[in-house]
Amino acid sequence: MDNSTSGLALPLPWHETLWADLNKAIEQDRMPHALLISGPSGIGKERLATALAQRLLCAAEMNNYACGACKSCQLLAAGFHPDLSILQPAEEGKGILIPDVRKLCTTLDKTAQQGGWKIAIIVPGEAMNISASNALLKSLEEPQGKTLLILVSHRPSLLSATIRSRCQKKSLLPPPRDTARQWLSDVLGQDSNIDKAIEVAAGRPLLALQYIQSGTLQDQQILEAAIEAVRHGEQSFVDAAQQCSKLNPAIALEWFMNYLHLSVTQDRDVQSNQNVYLFLDRLNHMHQMIVSGSTVNQQLLWEELLMSWGQIFAKR
Repeated sequence: MDNSTSGLALPLPWHETLWADLNKAIEQDRMPHALLISGPSGIGKERLATALAQRLLCAAEMNNYACGACKSCQLLAAGFHPDLSILQPAEEGKGILIPDVRKLCTTLDKTAQQGGWKIAIIVPGEAMNISASNALLKSLEEPQGKTLLILVSHRPSLLSATIRSRCQKKSLLPPPRDTARQWLSDVLGQDSNIDKAIEVAAGRPLLALQYIQSGTLQDQQILEAAIEAVRHGEQSFVDAAQQCSKLNPAIALEWFMNYLHLSVTQDRDVQSNQNVYLFLDRLNHMHQMIVSGSTVNQQLLWEELLMSWGQIFAKR
């Protein structure tokens, strides 16, 4: 069945196994009251959560998918279903606030307006701080019947242990490269940037699609050229830092880490240099600091990183 024209979400090809497991749980009346869907960004976790919510709220489910035609599906397609709540930060990189969590919990405590399930999706779950997480605990500890809370998390280790322990965990991984390439070809047609985008996105198809459609691959090429130039002593770390400081720091640091991972697997000189692994730890720490909302001087950040990077390969 194809309900892609209805405005509803469909699981992606690499979701098939988990989708089958979720449908089996629905059929056997074993759906948990809370799900934690985790995995790296850019692989469709939110899309899967939305497809599941729509499947449960549909009044005339067909072949394990929302039908796309009933009253509930029409409400879902319009974005106004009263029994589906989606909680996310007001701005990217910001937190989910306590008042919003409390409001969500109040909504979940009420009777479903359509007489079926009540569902809430929180994305990303790690955007809740400790206080917001604590505000959610009552709904997790005393769930109402036919109520499902879906936490979508890119970094589940940042969720409180108490929250994680009360959710049934489902993990997603990037698909095989051939699957990602086929899907992107189906979406884009023949595009010469597909293989490069998959490499830059570390195999994450939705992120690769975003890179292609936004022209972001050009920024990655600027970063990679600067990294290579500093490594081979062809450019000063100060000049290279000026180029890198114009890029989105969280994305650029992720690209740098991906570059290093690839280099370790493909370049023996890099693989045998223990300082590379220490530097990778430093990159990871800096990336976590930035995605958590810390403000940094980007020029100084890149000068320090690229100076250290150049020193790793400087001839003694």
